[in-house]
Amino acid sequence: MLKSFTLAAAAMGLMMSVAPAYAQTMTMLSSWDETYNAVPVFAQGYIDLVNEKSGGEIDIDLRGPESVPPFEQLQPVSAGLFNMLFTHGAYHLGETSMVFGMDAVTDDPAARRESGLYDLIDQHYAKHNLKLLGVFSAASGYHVMLRDPIGEDGGLEGRRIRASGTYHDFVTTLNGSVVTMPASDIYSSLERGVVDGAAWPVFGAMDYRWYEVASYMTRPMFGINNHSLFINLDTWNGLSEDQQSILIEAAEELEVSGRAEFEGLWAAEDAAMQEAGLEITQFGPEYADRVEAIFAQGVWRQVEDRAGEDGAALHQLALEKGLTAE
Repeated sequence: MLKSFTLAAAAMGLMMSVAPAYAQTMTMLSSWDETYNAVPVFAQGYIDLVNEKSGGEIDIDLRGPESVPPFEQLQPVSAGLFNMLFTHGAYHLGETSMVFGMDAVTDDPAARRESGLYDLIDQHYAKHNLKLLGVFSAASGYHVMLRDPIGEDGGLEGRRIRASGTYHDFVTTLNGSVVTMPASDIYSSLERGVVDGAAWPVFGAMDYRWYEVASYMTRPMFGINNHSLFINLDTWNGLSEDQQSILIEAAEELEVSGRAEFEGLWAAEDAAMQEAGLEITQFGPEYADRVEAIFAQGVWRQVEDRAGEDGAALHQLALEKGLTAE
């Protein structure tokens, strides 16, 4: 399972997890490489901000999915082989789904932090020897890229859709069938007709050139695309209070500034996709007004099924605070 990361990386992570507060280097494991735009904005952005705030005292070394495959990363960070994890909540549904719930929560960084949702998530991940540092919104949601436009059914009936755990319930509710594959296989699968579409954040068509093999993108969009940052709990406990404060402050700032940057990126991406020839295809009236609720219901079902009482408590708090669709 962990074949791909080196003994040197493992040793470095283990040393840091028990190192004293003056240690300067940590490793951050990312579920994506630098071609995914959230990495330079959030992962590298966080590294740079922490380095600046600490006066160079805290240095973080970024490692990508070539070290550990994206869906296998929670355990090695929990074990201390790496110190931090930059990921998506749907990428570790086999272990827990708790932070995945944030994809169904209103996109307001301040309201999210003040609501108490982070506290519940943090308490849950402590059981996995992890601490939540931040949840970063890409200021946009998800869509489905299709080879052909939406038909008379108004949904995805009869279509094979590449979808990670993020979209499983959404796709099946719209009568599509789920095909699981890594992002690296999407282009060729669309090109050869292995799949009829691919569910993905609204960012990606330009970077991955999917507009060459898919002609349509669905609207309305649904959900909020979030990226989560965790730190190994032993690493966290080995830091000084000042160092801990720097890590939290940097995350809080980046939740706001990174989101603002993504708003600009999204406007440019949307224009570029349409200029590249991608056409908008609308979900039918039987689904269009409900896509947000359909997506949220699917997210919360997985959260409650896989995170148990903790997941149910998170859902209930989000409802009480008016931060999720019912």
